Amino acid sequence: MLPYLKQALSNLFKKPSTMAFPAGDPPKAQEGYRGRITFDPNLCMNCGMCERVCAPQCIVRDIKKLENGDQEITFTFDMTSCTFCATCSDFCAKKAIKLSDDYMIVGTKPEDFMVRESFIKKAPPKPKFTPEQLAEMKKKAEAAKAAKAAQAANAKKAE
Repeated sequence: MLPYLKQALSNLFKKPSTMAFPAGDPPKAQEGYRGRITFDPNLCMNCGMCERVCAPQCIVRDIKKLENGDQEITFTFDMTSCTFCATCSDFCAKKAIKLSDDYMIVGTKPEDFMVRESFIKKAPPKPKFTPEQLAEMKKKAEAAKAAKAAQAANAKKAE
């Protein structure tokens, strides 16, 4: 017991071997560190590839139809399930998903570990013609083509 007490007393007067944290600016993460997920909804094309390749299934895509025909798409990333493998980021064609160098992922409630972003996907424009009008236009075009072919055949006979 005496050697331990001697060591403890000598350590009381030494400089600490650890850094004071969080006093001051936190140290920068190493290059290539995979931290908190960031999502840019302006780049997303809603292909859903990230959701399919996520092994722990921490990405949820919610599609809600709006009254005007548009869609409100919400992506939710659950950081408590994420393994930070960056597969979602690698497969994202538009690079809308990135992993930052933020390693201070702390919180007091479950919402602190969720990354949610929404965007509106516009509905395609309404067709200018109804299917009936298109069928009628097609019939007229075929009739005109047949009449032109008949006229060419009559001109050939006349020669």
